[in-house]
Amino acid sequence: MPKIDHITEQRIKDAAKITDVLTLDLSVQLHRKKEGEWLALCPFHGDRSLGSFVVSERKNIATCFACGRTWNAIDLLVEKLQMDYPTALRHLAARYGIPVDDEPVPQVQPAKPREIVPPKELMTWDPKRVIRPLMGNTDQNPLLRYLYALPLEQQYKERLRFAVEKMYLVGTSIKEHTHGWTIWWQIDDQKRVRTGKLMAYKDDGHRDKTLRYSFNFVHSMLAKSGQWNTDTHEYRGCLFGLHLVDMFPKAEICIVESEKSALICSAFTDPRKRLWMATAGKSALTAERLQPLMDRERNIVLYPDYDAHEQWQQFRESIKYPRLFVSDKVQELHTEQDGDKADIADIMLRLFDPVEESPIEIATRRLNLTPEQAENMQYLIDKLHLTIAE
Repeated sequence: MPKIDHITEQRIKDAAKITDVLTLDLSVQLHRKKEGEWLALCPFHGDRSLGSFVVSERKNIATCFACGRTWNAIDLLVEKLQMDYPTALRHLAARYGIPVDDEPVPQVQPAKPREIVPPKELMTWDPKRVIRPLMGNTDQNPLLRYLYALPLEQQYKERLRFAVEKMYLVGTSIKEHTHGWTIWWQIDDQKRVRTGKLMAYKDDGHRDKTLRYSFNFVHSMLAKSGQWNTDTHEYRGCLFGLHLVDMFPKAEICIVESEKSALICSAFTDPRKRLWMATAGKSALTAERLQPLMDRERNIVLYPDYDAHEQWQQFRESIKYPRLFVSDKVQELHTEQDGDKADIADIMLRLFDPVEESPIEIATRRLNLTPEQAENMQYLIDKLHLTIAE
């Protein structure tokens, strides 16, 4: 199949409407929420009630807040209908009457191409206003307690803590309904806060999916409280960790999906050589989010999850940037015990031999003790000549 030239590919992307793909290709029924926004039942899981799956005509994306993912028109065809990327492009080209080449034209229901809507002004916040009050509170954050208790060598522990507190500025929510949730700040290359993603974790370091809603966004919360005007301004996401790009000017940029994985990988590598960033979702890997890195002519290596390698490889082929690569390390080092959702952080944790934990470290981890409580316990043990039983 001949390759579609870049100009034609961009025309197809500009013309494609997310609402057409949902209704005409996936038979999803849309329910009007407000001007330019729709609600639907998510086609990717057993969704039974409206509210979590939101479609934006202006942004031309669909987001499921239950799945924690976002799709554009091509993503939906690739993932739901199992089309490969070139086939999805030709499918949409036929719908909007865009000539491609001499290949047979797919039989699809025609539709009017999308009208490009000028973007609204970018909404950002001062880091001092939103980040500083939410730093610390480690003892109240299940994920940070878990990470700090990992049985790693001291040098890796120190790097991990440095990454959390000094590099990525990981926060902890102190609000009543999200108390203890981790806040992953999205700070752009101009040091402006785009948003913060709040996520609930359990003591084992995994997402707490027992909750009806286990994540939220700072920009959504501020919009609901009237602290910014959604008619004139809009949120546009950026890579997690993008604010570090100029701090480590010679580092290779390594991109994973999960913010937690970026943190863990940072514990095992020197940020002057490898700087980890995260997309915060498989479908959040976009040319727009990579643009600040490409403008700086940085070397970029994508580290997809085990089950997303083909998707990210297709993305890489669609981007005409010679310094963008896709790593095969997860595929090469993956074992059955890692599972289908494994990523490079899982591999690193398995390959880097953990040190043997002392009895006090085991007790600290099992009892979720704070560092101060652990020190007090050790003091009593030493003074009273006690031992910790298994």
